[in-house]
Amino acid sequence: MRLFGGKSRDTPGRFLARVVFSIPRITIPAMMLAIVWQVGESAVPVVTGLAIDRAVATGSTGQLLLWIGVLAALYVALTAAARLTNRLNVYALQVLQHRLRATLSRQVLHPIRGTVRAPGGDVVSTMTNDVGRLANGGLLATLPISRIASIGFIASSLLAAHRLLGVLVLVGAPPVVWLMGMLSKRLSHSTRVYQGLLAAAIGRATDLVAGYRVIKGIHAETEATRRYEQASQETLDGAKRNAGLLGRFQIVSGVVNGVFVAAVTGLAGWFAVDGRLSIGGLITTVGLTQALLPQIQAIASTSIPNLASAHASAARILDALDNTRAVEPGPDERMRPGSAKPPTLDVSALDACLLDICVSGATHRVEPGELVGIRADNRTAACIADALLNPDDDRYVAIGLGGHPAKELTPAEYRLQVTVAPHRTTLFTGTIRDNLTTPTSAPDQLNTAVEAAACEDFATDLDSLVGENGNRLSGGQRQRVALARAFATDAPILVLHDPTTAVDSVTEQAIADRLRGIREGRSTLLIASSPALLGCCDRVIDLHADKPALDKAAAL
Repeated sequence: MRLFGGKSRDTPGRFLARVVFSIPRITIPAMMLAIVWQVGESAVPVVTGLAIDRAVATGSTGQLLLWIGVLAALYVALTAAARLTNRLNVYALQVLQHRLRATLSRQVLHPIRGTVRAPGGDVVSTMTNDVGRLANGGLLATLPISRIASIGFIASSLLAAHRLLGVLVLVGAPPVVWLMGMLSKRLSHSTRVYQGLLAAAIGRATDLVAGYRVIKGIHAETEATRRYEQASQETLDGAKRNAGLLGRFQIVSGVVNGVFVAAVTGLAGWFAVDGRLSIGGLITTVGLTQALLPQIQAIASTSIPNLASAHASAARILDALDNTRAVEPGPDERMRPGSAKPPTLDVSALDACLLDICVSGATHRVEPGELVGIRADNRTAACIADALLNPDDDRYVAIGLGGHPAKELTPAEYRLQVTVAPHRTTLFTGTIRDNLTTPTSAPDQLNTAVEAAACEDFATDLDSLVGENGNRLSGGQRQRVALARAFATDAPILVLHDPTTAVDSVTEQAIADRLRGIREGRSTLLIASSPALLGCCDRVIDLHADKPALDKAAAL
C-alpha cells in the first residue's frame, strides 16, 4: 500500500496533486467514463438537430428510425458510463481516505521526533474532516476534466454549426473559468481558517470529555465551559464568514456565467432569424448553449470550491505529516526480523534526577533470551518505560540495542525488535480478536497468548465485543487482554510495565507461571513490583536496594 509521507519540499498544491493522481488504475478509467458521460449528454442536442434536419424536415421514415436508434444508443452509453463513473469515484474516495488515515495513524503513533504522548483532540478532526475533504479532491481528476472535455466538444460542435459561435465559445470559456479560479483564492484562505477553528473546537471538546472527571474533581466546570463556548463561538463566526464568501462567490460566478451563455444564445438566435442557421441548427445551437451553462456552473460552484477545500485540508494534513515524517524500515541486516537471536538491550541512566539508577552507576543489560525484572519506585519505573517507548528522548535514560544507541535507529527498525506494553491499558472498540491481532501476530499465536495471559475465563469466544475502550470488561480483564496482545506480537524483546496491577493474586500467579513458557527464546524486561512476577525472572535488578546509600550520600 502506498502511503503519503510528507516531503520536505512539498507544498499543499503538490501534495494535493500527489494524492489526486496516486491511484491511476481507478482514476483514469473513471475519467474516461466520465468523458463519455459528459460528452454524451452534450451530444444529445447535436443528434436531435441532425434528426430534425435529416428525418423530420425531409419526411424520411428510414432516417427517422435511424436517428431514433442513434439517440437511444447514446442514452444507453451515457447512462452506463455515468453509473460506472460514480461507482469508481466512490471506490476511489474510500481508498484515498483509508490511505490517508493509515498514514496519519502511523505517524501519530510512531513519530520520529518528540516524546510519545496521547494525540490531541484536533487529530480527530484531521482524520475525519480534513481527510474527507482531501480525499474528495480525488474527484478533481475525473469530473472537472470530463466537463472541460464536454466544453471542448460543445465548442467544436458550434464551430461546425457556425464558425463565429464556435470561436466565441473557444475564446470566451477559458477566461471565464480562469476568472472563477481567481475569485476562489480568498474562498480557499477562508476555508483553511475555518477548518483550523473547527479542528480546535473538536479537539477542545474531545479533551473535555476525556478529562471530565479531573475537571469535575477540581471544580473547574465553569472555566472549562467558558473556554469551550469561546472556541465554539469562534468556529461559528468562521463558518458564517466562510459561508458568506461562498455565497458571494457563487453569485458572482452565476452572473459571469449567465452573461456569457446569454451572449452565445442571443447570437445564435440572431443567426437563425437571419437565415444563417437551419431549424435543426438552431435547436442544436440552443441545446449546446444550454448544455454549456451547467458545465461552466459546475466547475465554478462545485469543482473550484472543492479544490479550495481540498487545498486547505492538504495544508493541514501536510503540517501533521511534516511534524512526524513517514518512516520506512532501513536496510540494516542486524535489525531484520528472523535474526538468529534477539539483540542485547541496554538501559543506562544519564541524569541525576534518576538517582535510583545513578547510584548503581552501571548499565543494566538484558541478554538474548533472558527474562529480567526491574524493581523500582513508580517515578523511576515510569521514566524507564517512557525511555523504552521513545528511545530518541535520552535526557534521563539511554537505550542501547545490539551494542548500538537506539536513537541512531529509525522508529521502524527499533520497533521491529522492541515492543513496549505500557502500564496504561488502551483497547479498541471491537472484539477481543480485533484487539489481539497485530501486524506481526500469527493467527495460531492468539490462543496461546490468551492462555498465557490467563484470559480463558472470559475470552472463550474471541469474537465477543469489548465495548468502547473495553468498557464491557473489568479493569483486570482489560489488563489481561492488553497483556495477551503484547504476547501475540512475539516480539524479539518485550517490555512489560506493571502488567497485573488490576489482577487478583491467584490470576497473577497463573500469569507468572506461564510467562517463561510464552517468552521462551525471546528477551523480556519486566518492570514491576509484584513478588509473583519478579519471582519467575532469571534475575532481578532491585533499584530500591540503593536507597539507603542514596539517603546517606544526601545527608553528607
